[in-house]
Amino acid sequence: MSCVVGFCKNRGVCQPIRVGGQLKVIRSEIDIDASVEKVWNIIVDLERYPEWNPFTPRMGAKRIVVGEEFLLDCQMTEKQLLKDEKEVFLAYDPEQYRLCWGTSRTKGRPGIKSYRWQICEPVDDHRTHFVNYEEFHGILAPLVNLLYGKKLQIAFNGYCQALKGRAEL
Repeated sequence: MSCVVGFCKNRGVCQPIRVGGQLKVIRSEIDIDASVEKVWNIIVDLERYPEWNPFTPRMGAKRIVVGEEFLLDCQMTEKQLLKDEKEVFLAYDPEQYRLCWGTSRTKGRPGIKSYRWQICEPVDDHRTHFVNYEEFHGILAPLVNLLYGKKLQIAFNGYCQALKGRAEL
């Protein structure tokens, strides 16, 4: 398990340290008829994102290294593509099937920090409950939620459906 500064290990799990300011959360969950290992392997195979992931059509990272910064594109709507979003891997826990990245701590936008969590929870040997959420912290969190909250919710739901489709092949 790897965590970066700004995270604590609570019961062996990386979690963001809560800081003052606003907090907004966008969350989507889905049950998938596939093993937790199969779902997890799809999520961490970053190079194949363009094949199935409508929300992240370009992932600049080739592998997960906590603390490493990277660029990605986010397809917010059919017509709105956010290009070259500056992100950083914040936590990677393959034993607990948890991955987190967020806004770059050196090149990101001032006034906002985000934590995008992807968590696979085994239901049984052949089913997985997948949790996908993003926390927005800072004085701009309410504005980001106002401008992008509904779009992100739709995009996250689409991401979960695409992951389910890929895993259940």
